[in-house]
Amino acid sequence: MIEAFLILSCVFYVLEYSLFRIGMRRVHRLPCAVPDIYPAISVVVASRNEEHNIGRCLHALLQQDYPADRMQIIAVNDESEDRTLSVIEKIAAESPARVTVVNTIEEATDVRGKARAIAQGVDNATGEIILLTDADCVPPSVWARSIVEHFTPEVDVCGAFTLIRSRDFFSAAQQLDWIHLQTLGSCALALGFPVGVVGNNLSFRRAAYDAIGGYRGVRFTITEDFGLLRTMARNGARAIYPCSYNTRNFTMPCVSLGEVIRQKQRWARGGEESTLPGYTIFAVAMLMLIAFSIAPFVSVEAWVLVWSMKFACDLLLLIPTMRRLRSTGQLRYFLLFEFYFVVQLMVIPLLLANRTVVWKGRSYRS
Repeated sequence: MIEAFLILSCVFYVLEYSLFRIGMRRVHRLPCAVPDIYPAISVVVASRNEEHNIGRCLHALLQQDYPADRMQIIAVNDESEDRTLSVIEKIAAESPARVTVVNTIEEATDVRGKARAIAQGVDNATGEIILLTDADCVPPSVWARSIVEHFTPEVDVCGAFTLIRSRDFFSAAQQLDWIHLQTLGSCALALGFPVGVVGNNLSFRRAAYDAIGGYRGVRFTITEDFGLLRTMARNGARAIYPCSYNTRNFTMPCVSLGEVIRQKQRWARGGEESTLPGYTIFAVAMLMLIAFSIAPFVSVEAWVLVWSMKFACDLLLLIPTMRRLRSTGQLRYFLLFEFYFVVQLMVIPLLLANRTVVWKGRSYRS
């Protein structure tokens, strides 16, 4: 009976990852084109208590190789309790024609937290295409231009990969974790199933955003980025999630285990409002986790079968992605990452027991 369960878990895992490989081929064939005239864009950066990061982000945006007269930068101060606003205002004073400063205000809608900050930032946007990033991100100089080149006429929403700057095993494990999860999201979206996206590298046409009423038309969720993507997709917007070196963004790793746990709890809470494909992906992962955990106690053959199947499937998905992102050096941490991933899957059910999510000093009840 146990052996049958182990074999069945491997079969489900292999079949699922085979589908992801089909999606990956579609992702790698996504077209992009240099427009005759680059459209006007607005980059919205929501920041709360980011005095140590927002400066690097804004300077990186000011150094984009996008036509300066068609690129608006909107820095949103979301009720920061540190020097974030002072840093923003100083940079805006140096580039008044390019940087718009927005301070969030209370409003009589259900939009809250980061979603409110982005919504009020977009209210001040003049661009045809809106690009979102976070205050702790440092996009490379080709980022904005490369994102826009993926907006062919039939594309309304464009997600893209964010990499973590890794310095040691702890940050490298987070890096591989992010790449793995984003690869799943990218491949699933190519198959027609929106299951996840990272909000610090998400872009959309203003028209598609307005068509759903913006963030104010999206039911509140802890993971506001996925809520927006899902609502746009349901409204008929065509979304893509390219895996491209030039569209990648960079963010900082969590500095402590506690910070990782809070991040995972927020993602897990947001995942409760996923789609059927999203629940299926999680269910197959949990089946494989159980099989991975009990196989060593069944037999050597079972142990070799389950572990080799999991490692092979994960590697076959990660290697092509990491080659395109030019980050294959992180694969030296692959085996350690596998156990890091297993541990976090074990912890997620425990995180769901707490319905209160704390993010940026604010508490949300899901």
